[in-house]
Amino acid sequence: MKTRQNDVVAEYLREVDQRLAGIPVLQRRELLADLEAHIAAERVDRNLDSEGELIEMLEKLGSPEVVAAAAHEEAGTQPRAPQPPRRRLWPWFVGVGALLVVFAFCASALFLARVDSTEQPAPPEPAVTAPVPQPTS
Repeated sequence: MKTRQNDVVAEYLREVDQRLAGIPVLQRRELLADLEAHIAAERVDRNLDSEGELIEMLEKLGSPEVVAAAAHEEAGTQPRAPQPPRRRLWPWFVGVGALLVVFAFCASALFLARVDSTEQPAPPEPAVTAPVPQPTS
């Protein structure tokens, strides 16, 4: 259960961080460290055991938008719209490439198997034997 609670806090902090774009990096890091320390202290002080209690505490703290807006106001900066995460295409290309290699291998193996099965060996020719002389007695 602790892992899910940590995931909730990590997601909350990630959303706040995305909305802090425009604030100098050192100030952002300090703000996020202070926020994380505050959340950890609240968890211990209030003895939050369940994920629901933790979510309730985060809601009382304020949504990531509200927390970031307050930080921007204090820093005198303008909030920017959060950027969507960049998608990396190379795993997609690797996956498609591997699929094509497997497909080519299977197709060639199937083709070779069909070629081998259609080539029937020629029936053996009857052996021509010379008549064996019979011993005369």
